[in-house]
Amino acid sequence: SEVVTTTVAMALSGELAKNGAVSLLEFVEGFVPAVVLGIAFGLALSLSRRLRYLFDPLLGALYTAPRVALIPIFVIWFGVGPQSKVFIVFISTIFPVLINTLTGIEGVDPTWIRAVRAFGANQLQVARKAILPGALPTIMAGVRLGLGRAIVGLIAGEMYVSLAGIGRLVQVYSSAGRAAQIIVLVTLISVFGFACIALLRWFEERVAPWRLELEH
Repeated sequence: SEVVTTTVAMALSGELAKNGAVSLLEFVEGFVPAVVLGIAFGLALSLSRRLRYLFDPLLGALYTAPRVALIPIFVIWFGVGPQSKVFIVFISTIFPVLINTLTGIEGVDPTWIRAVRAFGANQLQVARKAILPGALPTIMAGVRLGLGRAIVGLIAGEMYVSLAGIGRLVQVYSSAGRAAQIIVLVTLISVFGFACIALLRWFEERVAPWRLELEH
């Protein structure tokens, strides 16, 4: 009952809407470009062996780097404003998407590629008609993995230093020992994550309707 009362009070005061809008904007500005660039760069690396040999060691090192531990550096570089949180979301998302894109493309059935090429398709058409559809399930798994890391990175960044945002509220109420407010905020973050995963699932069903036929 206390959590419900607290939720209503925080919603009516505008506290949730104001800080939620800040976090949502930071998330979108970091997550969407990271997904687009991660898929594009993963496709480029898969098509160029020279680029793959050049970037593979760097990708492995950056993927395993503790991004939460680098938050102070990001704040020094980009300041306490939203730019540092946007970069945290971006860097948390792009590597899972990129690496899963590479893995998915490597697992594409070679007969798909040969079939498309047999009809005279160029390299771009092969990528669009065979490689990306075949790698889509693994790519979407990478996007979902990046989503979770992005949310954690965003909240951690806002808790470290921020002028506004859900993570800042978590830090403030944690310092004050306000359990009800923390439960409200954690629930809000979880609901947002669930909604994003459902949206990604809906998107995958629209761009790959044949997967539903296979599942049924």
